[in-house]
Amino acid sequence: MSLNSRTLEPLGFAYQLEELEPAAGFASRLAALNGQSLKSLLRDMSIRQRNLDLGLAATVSDIALLGRADPVRLLRYTPVRKTDKLYEVAGETLTRLTVNRTYFRYCPRCTLEDMSQYEGPVRSRPWLRLQWTISHFRSCPRHDVFLTQVNPPRTPFAPFDFSSTMESLLPTLRQTADQAVTVAASPFQAWIQDRLCGNGSSDNWLDDLPLYVAAPFCEALGVSSLHPPKVRVARFAASDWAQAADEGFRIASAGEASLNELLERLNRGQASTRGVWGPRDTYGYAYGLLQKTVDDPAYAKLRDAVRRFALETMPIEPGTDVLGQPAGKRKVHTVRTAARDSGMHALSIRRLFKRMGVDEASDHSGVMDHRILVTSDDFSHVVAELKDALTAPEVERLLGVPRIHLKELVAHGHLDGLAGTGSRRNAKRRFSKVEVERLRERLFDGAQEVSEPTERQVDITDARRAATCTIPDMLDMILNGKLAWKGRLAGRHDYMALLLDADEVTRLVRSDGMRTNLTKAEAEGFLPGTHERVVSRLIDAGHLTLVEEFSPDARRMIPVVSRDSAEAFKSRFVSLGELCQKTGMHHKKVRLILRVAGIEAALDPGVVGAFFYSRDLIDQAEGQSQSMWTYEKSALQRKSRSLSGQSQGGSSVSHTQ
Repeated sequence: MSLNSRTLEPLGFAYQLEELEPAAGFASRLAALNGQSLKSLLRDMSIRQRNLDLGLAATVSDIALLGRADPVRLLRYTPVRKTDKLYEVAGETLTRLTVNRTYFRYCPRCTLEDMSQYEGPVRSRPWLRLQWTISHFRSCPRHDVFLTQVNPPRTPFAPFDFSSTMESLLPTLRQTADQAVTVAASPFQAWIQDRLCGNGSSDNWLDDLPLYVAAPFCEALGVSSLHPPKVRVARFAASDWAQAADEGFRIASAGEASLNELLERLNRGQASTRGVWGPRDTYGYAYGLLQKTVDDPAYAKLRDAVRRFALETMPIEPGTDVLGQPAGKRKVHTVRTAARDSGMHALSIRRLFKRMGVDEASDHSGVMDHRILVTSDDFSHVVAELKDALTAPEVERLLGVPRIHLKELVAHGHLDGLAGTGSRRNAKRRFSKVEVERLRERLFDGAQEVSEPTERQVDITDARRAATCTIPDMLDMILNGKLAWKGRLAGRHDYMALLLDADEVTRLVRSDGMRTNLTKAEAEGFLPGTHERVVSRLIDAGHLTLVEEFSPDARRMIPVVSRDSAEAFKSRFVSLGELCQKTGMHHKKVRLILRVAGIEAALDPGVVGAFFYSRDLIDQAEGQSQSMWTYEKSALQRKSRSLSGQSQGGSSVSHTQ
């Protein structure tokens, strides 16, 4: 090539071009090997320093010619300015601030290896790696130590002279290498280096993004993951950024689901905070990066993912700008927004959320109203209904139903409260007008209009009184189609306008099934050898269970002995009276036989009022002796006295001892 009437020719001495060596570093090393500074070499070769600084293709080709290097390969790993803010290198795009043109980082241990590997002037032996000029690289992947930063003298609009700068560092190079701080291998840096070498992976969620987007996002995401939302990154050391980059890469490379897991964790971290809940104060530094780059279409994938998650999990007001787009229909409610939109008190909404399964709404959760969430889909219809909802007194007036009847309608599921507000325990009842009118239709379904009712065509309260019927049973007949006739007073549609046939209701009540459990009198017959006082004591002692059951005869709930408990007791114990009935002997004879057989009462007679024995022991004794119930008075009395004497003798010996 000819410049200023001078033809460029290869210099006398040159090193081979190293892998990922940029043109500025190669030119500086070439100058040092030939005994010159970079500035003087470029001046002598009529090459403008500014052109080398910008990585112009013609200038890089001239440097390649001087050093006998492959110009295509040299240009590939030389950062080239594309716009005021972007540089391109190795087919990847980086931001201007990412390419370090005023300083560089280096590995002292790599430099020591260079010193022993090459011959020639000492200052020419180290060579500049592309990674040392890219700010995302903070450690050496070969030696796992942090890089050392150097700020070389530099003329504006000219590249720094790498070899001259290293010459001043060589005297202390060994000490610097020994003091280098070790660090774990960085997956983030390994990924960037693979990208620079053209080894991307389709499995990595980030690899369809430009490097100038994906790499800063990893760093920002790691900051959000490891630090509070308002952390001051200006105070970060290289180790802080390295840790953040690896953390962010771990999360983002795994895909959108992994990103959402982090965002959900950051959401949970807002539970104990105060003030407005917004994505910037929640997602921190990563969200700030997306805000700064909102006009860059290359960030669209990341913006869309974060925006989508924020709108689905945060109480963002409609119309709020979220990464360049206004929020549409609300997707999440808090206690505060739900109370505002529905007109209900916040305490009622909080308790309503609790019944909807939101544990944070518990009174003792410590979570404030504006941090308790439900999705809008779950609650929007409730909000709309609650605006026009009716309280229980309003339903009483609208439907004309007595309060006690309304309670039973709600308790038995004939009228549901809105979103679980059917219980007074935690909040006032509220009911939908639509549901109230639907109940009215069910009440009068099939009813004949009556102007002059007969004496036996009566309203609900009189029908209940005539048939001695409970309110739940009465409502069951009316609403479940069990009545053949229903009437309605002409001109009225209130609850008390419903007419029933008192005779039909009475007939249905009396046709109910018989009781399944036992009255105390029936329990006496079920347990042979007992009487009412014994049954009462067995209940008091917990051997029999007392329950309530509706009696068709008494037309009311009565206390009865559970049949299950009676059967269980009878299977375990047999009374002295039952044994007397079975053997036909006097109770004294039965007790004497049992005493001789060594069978004592299983329950304390003083507590239960009768003698009860283990049925299993009785059955076992009968199986061992077919003549067990044979009564021979003299023989049994002798055995009894013998047993008594042994017992007294044992007691005497024990007392003497």
